[in-house]
Amino acid sequence: MRKMNESYFEMMLLEGRLAVPPLEIRVLASQRQGADAIVDVAWRGRSGRFVAELKPDAKPLTIKLAIEQVREYVRTLGEGQPMLIAPYFSREKLDQLLNAGISAIDFSGNAVVEVPGKFVFYKTGNPNQYPDSSPIRSAYRGDGSLVARVLLLERQFQAVGAILEAIRSRGGALTLGMVSKVLQRLEADLAIERPSRNAVRVIQPERLLEGLLDAYQPPKAQGTWLGKVALPTDELLSRLQGIASDRGVVRTGEASAVEYAAWAAEPLISCYCRATPAALLDRLGAEAKETRAFANLRLIQAEAQLVYFDARPKLAASPIQAYLEMASGDKRQKEVAGQIRGAILSRTGAIT
Repeated sequence: MRKMNESYFEMMLLEGRLAVPPLEIRVLASQRQGADAIVDVAWRGRSGRFVAELKPDAKPLTIKLAIEQVREYVRTLGEGQPMLIAPYFSREKLDQLLNAGISAIDFSGNAVVEVPGKFVFYKTGNPNQYPDSSPIRSAYRGDGSLVARVLLLERQFQAVGAILEAIRSRGGALTLGMVSKVLQRLEADLAIERPSRNAVRVIQPERLLEGLLDAYQPPKAQGTWLGKVALPTDELLSRLQGIASDRGVVRTGEASAVEYAAWAAEPLISCYCRATPAALLDRLGAEAKETRAFANLRLIQAEAQLVYFDARPKLAASPIQAYLEMASGDKRQKEVAGQIRGAILSRTGAIT
């Protein structure tokens, strides 16, 4: 997949490569009194004219400024409806623009088009064909994403050092320099604000969660084990807790979802572990056999500190980790993820 730059983006539009079937899209003019294009969009025999603003991304600040710009262009030209065009709009962005009275079409095949009194067209679900690799997106990836995670859990800090301490208290490790760099990017993404030089306050928690999900990748597994341990479930979990004093064992997000939402999890304990599965089984001190039949334990050796961050009682993973894993799953898992998302954003007691 190719990341779109400004000139390539304009060329695609002029060549008629903006397509969202069954819409009929025609570019009537370009660069008119500041507006990037005048576009005609037709559907089911009805059409509308739009004053369009082209943007190379759909970041919150980009959209905020573009909405103001395109509304001004419509007032100046005295015709058409406002529209934004970009490489990709998520469902959340399309909903935001529709609510603001702005139509939107992207080069990945998604659109929301409203012609007052004629029609409203909505199409989403096509994947991003032009993924963003900007510095802002990197704030939601890897170890640096611990900043976004702790900000979701504790929405306000009076000092940057307090963020670092909150991360450490929940089992994470970052440098103060990394925290500061990530904060700059989150501020540029309009997810947080800095009332003073040191203070930090979250203003868009849903943006933090969206960014984490967009950048989420499952942890890399160094080894796995699936089998039957000759212990009842409660005792098996208790023994695992007993050997996890170094925060080296935690249930997977999927296995932990039952702690935060109504979810019928698999009838086995699934865990990430820093030690090899063989070493962990030795420490359990119980008969164990690798088998798929009647398995009650799955061990996934993983080094990534993200999965161990903010572990909860009974070896439950952080609600944020549970959300990210479930939201990346099948339809049923996504429904459960919706419950966890609501709890995270509302900061219920089970989450914080």
